[in-house]
Amino acid sequence: MKKLVLLMAMLTLFFTTASIASAHPGRLDNNGGHNCSDKSKAKGLCSGYHYHNGNGGNNDAGSSSGGQSYSTPAPKATVAPVLTKVAVYLNDVKQNYTPSAYMKNGTTLVPMKAIFESLGASVSYDNATKKVTATKDSKKIVIGVGNKTAYVDTNGSASTITLSHPAEIYQGTTMVPLRFVSQALGANVTFDEAALVVYISTK
Repeated sequence: MKKLVLLMAMLTLFFTTASIASAHPGRLDNNGGHNCSDKSKAKGLCSGYHYHNGNGGNNDAGSSSGGQSYSTPAPKATVAPVLTKVAVYLNDVKQNYTPSAYMKNGTTLVPMKAIFESLGASVSYDNATKKVTATKDSKKIVIGVGNKTAYVDTNGSASTITLSHPAEIYQGTTMVPLRFVSQALGANVTFDEAALVVYISTK
């Protein structure tokens, strides 16, 4: 009797396993599922297309699909340029400018208004046009923030000066390349790179 019960249990397990296996013929597609066979549908084991990876065909970013994970890469941070402070001497007298002159990407930038006024020029800034105008004697110099070209008018004769670095605003002050001081007003300028000192002379 025990042998008969054991035999019946083994047969039941065999037919159940065979039925389940027949419900999933073929390979899974890229979505991790497939269609049931007609035999499986007739036995009520499944009703149509179904999944095996548990994602229900959902391929949204950040979810798993086919064993792969997708995530949005973090944006890269923008690195600000390093500013190295530079001392300024005008006719051998050290100047205290706020902000001070500095080196940026290999170019020495100085505060235009402070230095031009120290050299006898009057300076004004038009916030609407972002342009700086400097006037000394019969010379008028106009430069726009973000531009590398300055326009000069001397007794009605127009010319231009090309800057090595565009004029820029730093801490509310227009900064221009050191060489522009010499080109615009004729001052003698030298830069001691080792000591980080600018010398401007009108003598």
